[in-house]
Amino acid sequence: MRRPEIYELLAREHEEIGELLHELVAARGKIAAELLTRVRLKLVPHSRAEAAVFYLRLLDDDRTAEKVRVGLTEHRQVDALLEELLAMSPRDDHWAARARVLADMVGRHVDEEEGELFPLARRVLEPQEAQRLGALFETERDRVWEYILGEQRGAA
Repeated sequence: MRRPEIYELLAREHEEIGELLHELVAARGKIAAELLTRVRLKLVPHSRAEAAVFYLRLLDDDRTAEKVRVGLTEHRQVDALLEELLAMSPRDDHWAARARVLADMVGRHVDEEEGELFPLARRVLEPQEAQRLGALFETERDRVWEYILGEQRGAA
């Protein structure tokens, strides 16, 4: 059985995150708060593992390094906005607008990553390495996910 390449795994998760963000923008009240928690549980492990595995490898190549640096900056911006939303009440007048900004920011990041970085990365990574990075990504993503769940249990 063929292992999925990193691109397939990232694209699948990008789609799942996009669907969650679409629901989040339309939600209000308690449902919005629950969706934001789900977005965090999907988005944070994804971005941390993407940076630790995929981006780290691509920083070593001149063909991809600049796109990766831009992507890392965008990750930090998304993290800051996510934290801002988590600190706000969905009933706050500005919450819905900030949720829309988050969805738009993530959408642009995904479009750039899949449309620009992935094609460049395919020139840098052999298929076997892309498969190996996919497996490493899944391991790291799951590790971060478990950490966040433990953090939430400890806060409850």
